[in-house]
Amino acid sequence: MARRSAAVSAISLAVVVAAAACGPAHHGAAQPTAGPSRTTAPTVEPSRTTASPSASTGARPGPACGTGHLRWRLTRLAGTSGKAPTALLSARNTSAKSCVFNGYPKLHAYAGKGPAVWSEPKAKVPVRLVLNPGSALDFPLFYPASPAADGSCSIPVDDHPRIEVLPPHRASTDYGAAVQITDSHGRNVTPVFCDTVHLGAPRLR
Repeated sequence: MARRSAAVSAISLAVVVAAAACGPAHHGAAQPTAGPSRTTAPTVEPSRTTASPSASTGARPGPACGTGHLRWRLTRLAGTSGKAPTALLSARNTSAKSCVFNGYPKLHAYAGKGPAVWSEPKAKVPVRLVLNPGSALDFPLFYPASPAADGSCSIPVDDHPRIEVLPPHRASTDYGAAVQITDSHGRNVTPVFCDTVHLGAPRLR
């Protein structure tokens, strides 16, 4: 009987020891704490692209063509057709540098403080051309150079109007240039402007 009690006591003690050994391992072990992930992103350098001078920086091939760059010529043409131009207005770059012709010039014919005629584009075609030194630009002019059937004319034929040409987008101190109309041989002819002068699209030469 004493042996049986001792055996039971030994078994009970073994169970208690085993339970004590298992308990801390299951309940007392520290669990890892999941913190926020901190990943350092690589610093991205801004792209450094060298701009093209002609595109990104707005560089232009030259200044606007002013009166100081140009020599004007006004030539009366011999055509008699209603669709043919009456005259040809030419501008030649006589300077040593290129300039930009951006738009249509203005032709102004007037007789003192009396009647006057202005020009306007015949078509709304944009004009932006580079005139290199020595190159020229021709504008065909369309206007009636003789009185109407009833004798009416914007500037009377006997008034001998003065003619001035203003370049487009001129500076505030650019007052244009006076021109004399000639025939194809360079001989002076009497200017006759009986209505508005219409400028056709230019031709570069």
